[in-house]
This record gives sequence, C-alpha cells and structure tokens, in this order.
Amino acid sequence: MYKISQGLNLFQHLKDFFNLFRTAEFSKGIRFAVAAIVPLLVTAYFGVIEIGMAMAIGVLLTSPSDVPGSLRRRVIGVSLSVVIAVFATLVIGFSLTHPAIFIPVLVLLTFHFSMISVFGFRASLIAFSGLFAVVLSMAQVASEGGIILHSLWIGAGGVWYLLFSLTLHYLLRRRETDQLLAEAFELTADYLKIRARLMGEKGENREKLEKEVFDLQTAINEKHELIREMLITRRRNFGRSGMVRKRLLIFMELVDILELSMANPVNYQRMEELFVEHPEKIGLVKDWSFIMAENLKMIAGVMLGKKNSGDNESLHLKKAEVWQNFEAFATSARSSEENEVLLVYKNLLNFKEKQYQKILSIERLLKEWEENKEFRIIRKDAAKFLTTPDYNLKTLQEHLDLKSPIFRHSLRLTVTLVIGYAIGNFFAVQNAYWILLTILVIMRPGYALTRDRFKQRLYGTIIGGAVAVSLVLLIRNQVVYGVLAVISLILAHSMIQRNYKTAAAFITLNVVFVYSLLRPDVLQVIQYRVLDTAVGAGLAFLGAKFLWPTWEYSVIQNFIRESIKANSNFIKEIEAFYRNKSSLPASYRLARKHAFLAMGDLNAAFQRMAQEPGTEKGHLEATFKIVSLNQEFLSGAASLGTFIRSHPTTEASEHFRNYMTAIRQNLEASEGIMASDFLELSEAIRNAERFYEDLYEKLLGMNREINRREKKAVRERLEEVQLLMDRLKWLLEISDSIKKQQALKA
Repeated sequence: MYKISQGLNLFQHLKDFFNLFRTAEFSKGIRFAVAAIVPLLVTAYFGVIEIGMAMAIGVLLTSPSDVPGSLRRRVIGVSLSVVIAVFATLVIGFSLTHPAIFIPVLVLLTFHFSMISVFGFRASLIAFSGLFAVVLSMAQVASEGGIILHSLWIGAGGVWYLLFSLTLHYLLRRRETDQLLAEAFELTADYLKIRARLMGEKGENREKLEKEVFDLQTAINEKHELIREMLITRRRNFGRSGMVRKRLLIFMELVDILELSMANPVNYQRMEELFVEHPEKIGLVKDWSFIMAENLKMIAGVMLGKKNSGDNESLHLKKAEVWQNFEAFATSARSSEENEVLLVYKNLLNFKEKQYQKILSIERLLKEWEENKEFRIIRKDAAKFLTTPDYNLKTLQEHLDLKSPIFRHSLRLTVTLVIGYAIGNFFAVQNAYWILLTILVIMRPGYALTRDRFKQRLYGTIIGGAVAVSLVLLIRNQVVYGVLAVISLILAHSMIQRNYKTAAAFITLNVVFVYSLLRPDVLQVIQYRVLDTAVGAGLAFLGAKFLWPTWEYSVIQNFIRESIKANSNFIKEIEAFYRNKSSLPASYRLARKHAFLAMGDLNAAFQRMAQEPGTEKGHLEATFKIVSLNQEFLSGAASLGTFIRSHPTTEASEHFRNYMTAIRQNLEASEGIMASDFLELSEAIRNAERFYEDLYEKLLGMNREINRREKKAVRERLEEVQLLMDRLKWLLEISDSIKKQQALKA
C-alpha cells in the first residue's frame, strides 16, 4: 500500500511538472530568459560582454514587477523598477568603499524601499527590485567605465526588458488572458471536486477537506482579481472588441459556476440526516459533479490551444440518469418525510442543472461567438470591480507605527541585512552578498511564510548543490553547461511562485553552471553557495521569530470582521433583489465579489496562523470555528441569492424581512456594531417560522390533491418555501453562532 501511495505521489509530481509548461509562469520564465540572454549574446559578439552582463542584471532587477494586470500598471511598475534599480546601484556603488557611509546608506535604502510595500502587491515587487539592486550592487561587478556607466547600462537593460515585454504583450495578449482563464478553470474544477467529496465525509476527513477548500478559495480569488483587471481594463481600451467581450462573458459564467458550487450543499449534517435512507442519490450528485469538473479541465485545455475539447457525452448521460432517478423517486414518494427529501433533492439538482447549463454556455462561446445584445456592462460599473490601491502619501504615514506589520517587517529586514553584512565582513566571506540575498528572498512579513521559505530554500539549495556536483563531475563540456544554465534559469523563474523549494534547487543549479563557464574552481563555489545560504536562511528565520515579530493570531480579528462585514453587505443585496426583482444590479455582483475576497483573505490568514508556534490550541480551534461559520454563512447566502436569481419567486413577505433583519443584526453585533434602531425580533422570528411551516404543510396537502396541470405551479411554490424556510433558519442560526463565538473571544 505504501509503495502504491509513493507511486501515486511521484506520478502527481510529474504531472504537476509537465503542467508547468502550459502556465503563465512558464511563459514569463521564457520571456525573462530570452530578455536576459539576448544582450549577453550581442555584446559577446562585439567583445563587450561586461555591458551585456550589466544589461542582464537590469533585466533581472526589473522583471519581478512585470506581473499580469492592466497594461498601464505594468508599464508604470517596470518603469519605476528601472529608476529605483539605477538609483540604488549608483548610491551603493559610491558608498561601498566608505564603510562609515555605507552602513547608514544601507539602513536608509533598505527601510525606505521596504515601506513601499504598503501600496499593495505590485508596489511590493517594485520595492523588491530596489532591495535586490542594493544587494547585487555589493557584488562589485562594474562594467568598463565605472559605477555611473554601469548603472546606466543596468537602466538600459531594464528599458530593453520593458520594450521586449510590451512587444510580446501586443503579440500575445490573447494568449496571456487565455492562460490565466485556463488556470482559473482548473482551480474551479478542483473546487467542485472537493465540494462534492465533502458530501460523503465525516470527522477529521471533512475538516481536512474544508481546509483544502480554504486554500483553493484563496488561490481562485487571486486568479479572479488578475483576470478582472486584465479584461475590464482591456474592454475600456478596446471598446466593443469581440475577443475581450467574449472572454469577459466566459469569466462571468465561470464565477457563477463557483457561486453555484459554493451554494449547495450548505448544511452537510442536515443532508446526511435527510438522505440516510437514500445514499445512492448523493452518490449520483457527486458523480455528476466529478464529470462537470472534468469538463472544466477540458475547457482549460481548449483555452490553452487544444483543438479537441474531448467528448462530453458522459456529462449528458449522467444528467439524464440523475433526472430519471429523480422522476422515479418522485413517483414512489409517499410519506411527508420522503416528500421533504424530494424537495431538498430537487433544489440540489436544480443548482447542479444550472452549473451544467453554465458549462454548456461556455462551450458554445468557445466554439462560436455571437454578439449578445443583452450583455451590457456600464463602464463606471465595470471600474468598480477593479481593486485599486491607494497611492496617497497618507497611507504611508499611517503605517509609520510599530502596530503596522509592514513597518515591523521593514525594521526587521533592515536589522537582519546589517547583521548579515557584518558577519560577511567579519569572516571575510568570499561572496558575502549571497548571505544578504538569501535573507532578502526568504524573509516575509509573517513568521509562518518566513519559516516555510527558510525550509524550502535550505532544502532546495542542498538538493541543487548535490545535483550540481554530480553533473559537474560527470560532464566536462562548456556548451552543455551553457545549455543547462539556460534551462535551469527558465525553470527557476517559472517555479518561484508555484514551488519555491524546486525553484531554489534550479537557482542553485543556474548559479553553478554560470560560474562553471567563468571559473575553474566550481566545486568551491558550490561549497560557499550552500554555506552562505545556510547562514542567510538562519538569520532570516531568527529575525522573523525574535525581531518585532508579527503574529497572525494578534491581527486575524481584523480579517474576521472584514469577512462578517462583507457577508452582511451581500445579504443586504440579496434582500434588495428579492424585494425589487428586476435585472441583476452591478451592486449585487460587487457585493458577492467582496464577500468572496474577504473570505479568501480570512482563509489565508487562518492558514498562516495555524503554522505559528505561539498559537494556543484552544485559540486555534475557536478561530477555526469562526472561519468555518463564516464560510458556511457565505455558502448559505450564495445559495439563497442564486435561487432567487434563477427561479420565479413570489413577493417578499414581512416574515422574510424580519428574518433578514435579525440576521443582519447578529452580524452587526459580531462586528462590534450595535445599531441604535436595534429591534427585538424573537417573537417575530417565531411567527415567521410558524408561517413558513404552516405554508409548507398547506402546499404539501394541495400538491397531493390537485391535478397534473396545476401541480407544476404548486410544486414551484413548494420549492421556494422549502428553500426559504431552510436557508433563512440556517443563516439565522449561523449568524447567532458567529455572534456568540465573537463574544467569547472578546
């Protein structure tokens, strides 16, 4: 059994490795490698390789900020990286020969560049370019002409990379979008599979799957944010472009599939109780979900250029089988308990049917594009879906406080780099800047991320060093070294975000092969590389743990409140849509987006907190309970909203409004907000519960007595009442549990 498990793990690793070749990261790796190698080849031909090396360093320093997003932000990001890289190289180059000046300069540049991260993810990459330039400038690899000319050639390399990247963008912009969409499809497929598996799991297995859902939701949110930025900004730039509108429609359908998957089933315990006598029906729904997930994987393949999307006949056959099974069950149902199961089963199948239709809609869009005249997104509404960082200087001022995680990280990184520099100088280390470089790439604002990077960097460097020694001893060919250096460079750059340990191994291989082309003592280089990495990694780990550490458990309450607030706003939009049902407003989709993002941020914060050594078990379990309750609430809200959107419903009753008011009041109390117009609704909720139960029984009786023609209308009303009765009660219970859990933590 163990050997089978090991074999499956090896197969999965190989599969993941080959899947890398289809990703945006691999494309970026190739782009970076070509941009870095071309100046080296051209300058080597003319006998001025030093200029080529400076330009290659410029490419290396500016490429991190070239991440997917709007073209304007990419250009600004890379341009700022060029300016910062040139500035840092000049300042460090001139101060390096004067130790009394250099230490203060190192402190000032490190701290100020680190603080740029307060302006968001892209800003943090620009900051990294500046910090990277500071460290690499210590290598003292100046081209002929001195520091000024060397800095200018680094700037030229950055400008060359920007022009090269822009050229590829205009040639391959459709490919970039399709790669991101394909990855979003694959992540959504995995999400569908895990949600389906949750229906049949209990205890620890269910908890493990729930944590996998947390991770996936965070990854999906990140991918969605990038896709929104690319598609919405391109739509603004290209107007009524068919390609952009088509992909925006596909993306909207994909988001709806995610919402439908999240929406059902909601209360797994209730599902188990209802279907205890009918487990085969849950099995059919799970099988249908797995087949849908496989179809999403096939669509991802089509987005990446596969001509044949595969045969989806199994999807249609499973749909027919599921509905035939339902019809047989509906014919045989007799007791009130079976009728309740029947209604819950019908609602569950309706949600799956909607997913099925969304998948077919995406497949039709991919095969042929017809202008959809009903599809309209107002530009000012579309802009609201973009997450725009606040670049106001006031934001920076607000973070100049020890309470700010970014401020603490800046101090921590600055002190650790200075200590690393002092150790390198004291022991006369051959390449002291390797110690600082290791500190820079490992140290993160949070302890958990730094610890993970510490392990991955150390393991990756040791593995890479061992492989490099073997290859250097076996191969004595400079051409092969050059080819391997290029391959390892591409793979290292491609794997940094996906698997840092593997990336660290390829980075080590690349360094060794580059040095093997320049110096005969390559084995000594490997020895120093491993030693310097160990020292740098150790300093980064100790700094993260002991120098003004930011523990996630001390700030996670902020993420909890943001998630509760976003869920509360989402519920308000659902209520407004039910009471004034017309076309779906942009505010509904915007509230849903914020709820998904806030939940993803909370999930990520909890995962980081779970890895911290200072977190007490009791505190961890209590926080997991709140995170799970927020996830369940969002699922319940999504379920209610999706049903109202996709079914004909009656006018919202006073009882519905009372339920929603009570739910919102619980959430507001959980946020720490006690509204001045707080209403005592205990009696109103009891009346509402009786109202829905009586109406349900009345409709159930009518359903048994009336003829076939009238049965359809009564059945639809029954489905609405059953879902409202179940979801409203469930959402009220969850919101009350969240309020109680928050009160216990206060």
